[in-house]
Amino acid sequence: MFILRFVCFAFAFIITKLFDINVPAESGMLFFMGDITTGDRREREDLSSVIDILKLKDDDMKYLSFVNFLPSIAKAFGKKVTAQKHEWLDDEARAESISVQASGDGADWDTTNDITALPVATAEVTKLRVGDVLLLDQDEVVVVKAISVSGQTIDLYARGHGSTTAAVLAHDSAHTCYIIGNAQAENADPLDPDFTSQTERYNYCQIFEDVAQITGTVRRSKMANGDELDFQVVKKLKEMLKSLNYALVEGIRNLDATNKVATLGGLREFISNTSNVAGALTVAKLYTAVISHVDAGLYPTAIHGSPTTIGDIEQLYQGAVRTKVADKKGGTEINTVVILGYEIELHVDKHVRSTEALILDYNRIGYGPLDGGVKGESGTFSVYNIYDKDNGKQKAKQVLGEYTMRVSNGGGTRMYGIS
Repeated sequence: MFILRFVCFAFAFIITKLFDINVPAESGMLFFMGDITTGDRREREDLSSVIDILKLKDDDMKYLSFVNFLPSIAKAFGKKVTAQKHEWLDDEARAESISVQASGDGADWDTTNDITALPVATAEVTKLRVGDVLLLDQDEVVVVKAISVSGQTIDLYARGHGSTTAAVLAHDSAHTCYIIGNAQAENADPLDPDFTSQTERYNYCQIFEDVAQITGTVRRSKMANGDELDFQVVKKLKEMLKSLNYALVEGIRNLDATNKVATLGGLREFISNTSNVAGALTVAKLYTAVISHVDAGLYPTAIHGSPTTIGDIEQLYQGAVRTKVADKKGGTEINTVVILGYEIELHVDKHVRSTEALILDYNRIGYGPLDGGVKGESGTFSVYNIYDKDNGKQKAKQVLGEYTMRVSNGGGTRMYGIS
């Protein structure tokens, strides 16, 4: 046996050298002393079709709403995930308001005639431009004439611009001034450029892995009902889809530089807008959360919650809950409610905390696999054969996927404190 193996190896070695064939060690084509590696990902079997069947047919998979309904990163953002550290840029809009505070009793903002050197905090004064039209308390309108960043002050053309009336701003409290436009004198010099830098964001790709293995005896004895090993592969796949769904909610973004273990950040880590219910869910409190979501510049595509929370919402809207066929999953029926003119999908998810619900904007959220590795393979869930190093026989199957999530500009609103 040893002589036969040696002859085979020698023959393979001569052929590769004779024809100048480059065979990498990880390709699975290097045979020596019975060792067979399985590094060649081109041998994989894609499980996408199996996943699609599971989502539609298996009842215990229907409550994984994030895996089922969130769009792919490629579809939502037009770009694939090409590195373990997935990076993107979020745009930052110019401020719509500033905060001012009168400096003392009888001076500056708390009078109706002072128009020079009005105090504005440094962080706020840099948001302004000459010509900005400001709406103050009691509907007073003023126009910015000059700005001193170093002095942290602004000058105005006049108090009570147009038909508005100058109003006193109390000196002992902060006041919000809304920027309602910008007005320029005819033939005036152009404004200085107004640049708002984009914000760098990132997330890591997380590997989800398991191995299906059974003995030959068990595999033969179960053949009457199909290949037992294939059944175990599907079982492992279902378990990992559940883990992925949970990670999309609760995951924490981290890369352990020492051990090279990466985990993806989930929605609870990335969502920045929140709404405190602080008690039982009511129509008014639900409206408060949706309004907060819209005010943050987000579209209310769907609400994902626990069975209890979604049940509460459906009871609040008895007679107004509609059922429709899902746009993203043909044949799947989902419930919707109409709030503020938005048709909002309701998704039950077993992994959302019972005290919370997530209002999501599907235009700003997506998840997907690492794409285009060294050999162009995708990180979608796939199965790889594992061989015994001594006899070259298949002994197990590895189920593997590598995914991450992208959440842009906040992505959603987290309702919390639901009792």
